[in-house]
Amino acid sequence: MEINEWKTILPPVFNTLCHEVRIQDAVIEWVDIIFEQIGTASKCPPHAHTWFEFNYVLAGQMETRFSGDSITVQEGEFFLIPPGMVHSHVYTRGNPHEGMCFRWRLACAELEDEKAEDSLYARLHRLHNWRPGSYRDEDGFGRLLIQFLEEATVSRSELGLQLLLVRLLDQLSLLQQDMEGDAKSTRITQDPIVRKVEIYLEDFQGSHLNVTELAASLHMSYGHLSRQYKKLSDNTIVERMNQIRLEKARDLLLLPGSLISEVAEQAGFADLSYFSRAFKKHYGQGPQSYRREYDGKE
Repeated sequence: MEINEWKTILPPVFNTLCHEVRIQDAVIEWVDIIFEQIGTASKCPPHAHTWFEFNYVLAGQMETRFSGDSITVQEGEFFLIPPGMVHSHVYTRGNPHEGMCFRWRLACAELEDEKAEDSLYARLHRLHNWRPGSYRDEDGFGRLLIQFLEEATVSRSELGLQLLLVRLLDQLSLLQQDMEGDAKSTRITQDPIVRKVEIYLEDFQGSHLNVTELAASLHMSYGHLSRQYKKLSDNTIVERMNQIRLEKARDLLLLPGSLISEVAEQAGFADLSYFSRAFKKHYGQGPQSYRREYDGKE
């Protein structure tokens, strides 16, 4: 069956699947199951959302951007967007793509028994750590999609269709696990002190970094920790903290309607003028100028 035929007859079937389903200890709420409908749009501006989004290109190509990095997604490739990740899309004029899009939310069901470490919820929750990019389908996701479309056409079995979708998500989680294994094998060569400081800084949510408290958490004096970190990373701890905050601010700036003052506060900068100076020093232009230039590239 051709894609256009599926696009005609299957949307009502997809609508019946858009509700919560519980499988083992995972509660999955399907927000959308759709064929991409581009119409006359040439782009989708930078935004983020509270759900996961999986996109698979069945034909043609599209351009997706994560934090300003442009990626071309071609036929037989896919990408996954976890909640909160800023992204945008640009569609090729004269070469519209055909694709499928799944959006879902994930919650953990309450169980009487203690949850297993490798439960379905735990596996699917790993997808929060998905690395942005376009991935060539080498794991049979396209075959699963075609099976899903064919069964939706002939059987209309809601349970069977739901299980196929969950199987696709679980297969994504296994791919994520493999990628995390590769990342861990790379990170293991990093000095333990640098790795521990990086973890602390990435998780830190406050506006004032207490480096003495950080050193104490590693059972070291602040002087010794700062000297070791500088020697191993070529950055001071405060410099690295500012880098992480500025990277976060850069992503927040691309959200439609965000105010510069709000971006500064959410990124951990208490002083707006200091934030503007630091941003300009790091990126070569002020926050407002950076935003205008990015919008001009859309």
